[in-house]
Amino acid sequence: MRKMSYLPMAALILSGSSLFAASPTAQASAEASRLLTEVRTMANALNRDAATLESYRLAGLSWQSHANRLTLARHHINSIGNRLERLEAMRGSAAPWQQEAIDSITPVAAQLASRTEAAINHLNASPRHLYAPVYTGHLSAIAGHANQMKQSVDLHLNLAGAQDRLDSLRDEAAALPS
Repeated sequence: MRKMSYLPMAALILSGSSLFAASPTAQASAEASRLLTEVRTMANALNRDAATLESYRLAGLSWQSHANRLTLARHHINSIGNRLERLEAMRGSAAPWQQEAIDSITPVAAQLASRTEAAINHLNASPRHLYAPVYTGHLSAIAGHANQMKQSVDLHLNLAGAQDRLDSLRDEAAALPS
């Protein structure tokens, strides 16, 4: 009698055969979650940048300090914008909560980009007018929108985490003997 080897079958299973691959929707949802987590990290950094900018206004720092911090903020906003473009492209395959997150974050990101660009333009045109109401208004708006974005991303990711935990607890409860 000939012995059958299970190695070829094990190799097929471990090779990542498409028989056991995640569905495209599940892959898109996982990618969307990863991108939203990256947006959260960047939104936290942007929120710190915005708070620092507001403190510069009160501390009387140079226009160069303002320019450096605005450049950092613009970098974070552009990075967030790149992630949001990718999220929009996969929107149809994203989970409903991810679609809601995209919908709530996108307009705030647009406002942030607009206000940051306006502040940079003001600084380029009038570097000595750091206390002009139009400029300080831009700084306040940047801080407000950055905080709003941070809270929105945090809320959506925390809700998703709570839902995952609830689903896990329901599975555990269902598995208990009656």
